[in-house]
Amino acid sequence: MPSGKNSCATTAEPVNEMLNRENVEGGELFRLLVEGVHEYAIFMLDPEGNILTWNLGAERIKGYRADEIIGKHFAIFYSAEDVNSGKPQHELAVATAVGRCEDTGWRVRKDGSRFWANVVITALRDPGGELRGFAKVTRDLTESKRAEDERAQYEQALRDSEASLRELSAQLIRLQDEERRRIGRNLHDSVGQNLAMLKLHLESLSFRPKAEELLRQKLTTCIHLVTDTLNEVRSTSYTLCPPMLEEVGLRMAIPWYLEGISKGTGIRINFNPGPEFARLPRDVERAFFRVIQESITNILRHSGSPVADVRVEIENGIAKLEISDHGKGIPADVLEAYNRGSLVKMGVGLRGMKERIRQLGGNIEVFSTANGTTVRASVPYEEAVGEDNNISNRED
Repeated sequence: MPSGKNSCATTAEPVNEMLNRENVEGGELFRLLVEGVHEYAIFMLDPEGNILTWNLGAERIKGYRADEIIGKHFAIFYSAEDVNSGKPQHELAVATAVGRCEDTGWRVRKDGSRFWANVVITALRDPGGELRGFAKVTRDLTESKRAEDERAQYEQALRDSEASLRELSAQLIRLQDEERRRIGRNLHDSVGQNLAMLKLHLESLSFRPKAEELLRQKLTTCIHLVTDTLNEVRSTSYTLCPPMLEEVGLRMAIPWYLEGISKGTGIRINFNPGPEFARLPRDVERAFFRVIQESITNILRHSGSPVADVRVEIENGIAKLEISDHGKGIPADVLEAYNRGSLVKMGVGLRGMKERIRQLGGNIEVFSTANGTTVRASVPYEEAVGEDNNISNRED
């Protein structure tokens, strides 16, 4: 019977031959794999950064044939600025120190064109730890970079467009307020005065002793029509440009406006001013007043609520407004359109409220259920000192 030692020797030899053969075959397969990859540039560098190998992917991406590039320094792929700054040597130093270096940036092809590349450089060491060279893998991300740049340009254009729209919206709101004041003053100062004088003349005719009864009746009818028209003109004038808002501020203008609405419609509107509520900057007061007007109009038109509540308060430099009702609520599709900022269903009034508050750096929210709707607006502001605030609020 052969000894155990001889038996092991007999079986070891074919095993070693098999392993050596597999190593050779594996190395060949790996070489074929690397050389056949087209999507990646995969090549080896010596410790100084000179190119040792070259695959088809490298030829496709960088434009050099193997016989043109092997032996040259890999800095040839970098721009003159990068070479002058020492970037190629720095990347080799990083890979040597920590094992690998990854970078994304512009690289240069043989024809001088640039491409956006992701590069990974890996240090290769022998079992004793000695640096033998580097493996370098490059991906061409130019198309992704171009798409990213186009997306960034589109997003910037969109931001610029939104900024222009916001500026236009702010200008439209200012023009709207100026036009309301102009129309309101014209109605009050011109049409209103003319109607008042006409009423006086008609009244003087109706009280003449010799006026015929039929003429007296006609005059009385005309006086009633003129009175109603005069009241309507005054109401429209005050709504467009409330003199009380400009002169004494929001705290006095709100109850005056709500009282008029209650008398004309029968709806009960409660006003609850907070303890710290005082004069606000004129733009904030105007915005809040218009939000109240639009909210109350919506309640009268759509809600069906017999009661509404309005509250204004100041807290930590933030002016807060809340209008609520107990009606049937806003339809879900309209509320969703409002939250999306769509004009299709939400209407100009709701959009106008949102834009007015946003122009002041504030926020407005609308909550609605089948039991009612609440509008909440908040605007940060810097409190004026002394009489300056009152003066600024009275200026035209």
